[in-house]
Amino acid sequence: MSKPILCIGRYAENPYHIEKIGRNVYCIEELCYCIVQNAFLLDEESFDRELFDWIDRECCLEKLADELRAMSAKHCSMASLAGTILDYVGYNTRKEVDKTEEILRGNAGMDIYKKKLQRADFLMKNDRYTMAFREYEFLLNNTPDIDRSLRAHIEHNEGVMYARLFLFEKAAERFKAAYEDSGNHESYLQYLSAIRMNLTNKEYVSFIADSDEAYEASMELESRMNEAEELYAASKDNLMLRTLALYKAESKMHEYYDGVGEITEEMKLTYRDLVKDKVK
Repeated sequence: MSKPILCIGRYAENPYHIEKIGRNVYCIEELCYCIVQNAFLLDEESFDRELFDWIDRECCLEKLADELRAMSAKHCSMASLAGTILDYVGYNTRKEVDKTEEILRGNAGMDIYKKKLQRADFLMKNDRYTMAFREYEFLLNNTPDIDRSLRAHIEHNEGVMYARLFLFEKAAERFKAAYEDSGNHESYLQYLSAIRMNLTNKEYVSFIADSDEAYEASMELESRMNEAEELYAASKDNLMLRTLALYKAESKMHEYYDGVGEITEEMKLTYRDLVKDKVK
């Protein structure tokens, strides 16, 4: 059994928003957790006077806040500032603290473009699409002499996000651009799958018939689609839908509508979270 952790300070009435990871924290322990879990996303701007004032005002940790202000005035590194917070609170293990400081020291020597790419990839993998789009677009528009492989990486990931948002026409555009920049077969397959999702069956057949490359790739795509259908057939979601169909067939309408409502609400919440800041 793990030893109990004694919390310190006060639970904040007003949360602190960590801009780099898009999350609110309400206590000093939650701040420590976010620092350790997202260290490679943080930079010097993450440890500023606004954070110190929040620690002082909302968490009632005046001594810690004053120490951080003094360190900041002496231009101490973000690794030192983070280490001071983590050591003072005692929420994390020594190994976690040392690893976090090591990551932050590495971040300090990393150029802004590498930081933003790392941050964008992390945000995409964690379904924070609006923030990820923002970082990727900055890189596309501001990276000096951006090479085609990096551009293709960004375009492909943007295609993935658009597809997950059911914006298949936009997804196809990004996958096609990625393929043209890299020649990557996977980008072409994803381009074809986005086209397939955006067209009727008749339109899709006509599309692939006009291109030998598209026709050959479509065979591989259909194989993948069949595998996906088999996996879905055995999934929990499909079981729920079959159960609903059975309720309806047996005229158990109360259970049927309860189930439909539950699924609909879950889908709404998931989609709202994905488009929280509205992708343009």
